[in-house]
Amino acid sequence: MRAVVVAGSSLNAELEADHIESADLLVAVDGGAEALVRVGLQPMLLVGDLDSISVHTRESLRSHGVEIVLLSTAKDETDTQAALRLVVERGGDDITVYGALGGPRLDHLVGNLLLLSSPWLAAVHVRMVDDWHEAFLVKGDSSFSGECGDTVSLLPLTPKVEDVWTEGLLYPLAHEPLSQSATRGVSNAMTGEEARVTHGDGVLLVIHYRGR
Repeated sequence: MRAVVVAGSSLNAELEADHIESADLLVAVDGGAEALVRVGLQPMLLVGDLDSISVHTRESLRSHGVEIVLLSTAKDETDTQAALRLVVERGGDDITVYGALGGPRLDHLVGNLLLLSSPWLAAVHVRMVDDWHEAFLVKGDSSFSGECGDTVSLLPLTPKVEDVWTEGLLYPLAHEPLSQSATRGVSNAMTGEEARVTHGDGVLLVIHYRGR
């Protein structure tokens, strides 16, 4: 099931309404509801402690029958993590998350990227996107689309990722290791509109930058 989660971090550009409204499940995380309302969309589910959403938007969504999962402000996980858990529990296995890459909180940015490696997301494809980036785990083998010249960085989330192989990138890797303590995988570039990455043991994060 394809799901879209709109988190509460700021987005400079408006959301892609056409792509979002076709989702099987549309979830707003706290202030992410405001971004949806701006483009005329209504979430099916609103999750969060609701500390960054206006009373007017909250009550409007409630009056239209939107399901609201109210979280405590004192909790052991972020609103975004709680929302992702709910989406997975409800059958989401192809999830796009908007507004989870900082804006301007560096701790939220790092925390959300590390969240991608959670064991309960192992069988789920999750992309975190903002106006310029998409971030996702390769999980052994992954292909993705873009434009020639787009920047692609490969970042190990474990001490070492073995047997990394790339296709469609300017600086190829041919079954080589990448180390978490080095920057060898940073700032590669797409040579066409498609690229592919595979790897062996380890957890490998792709950050695809489209901000040229």
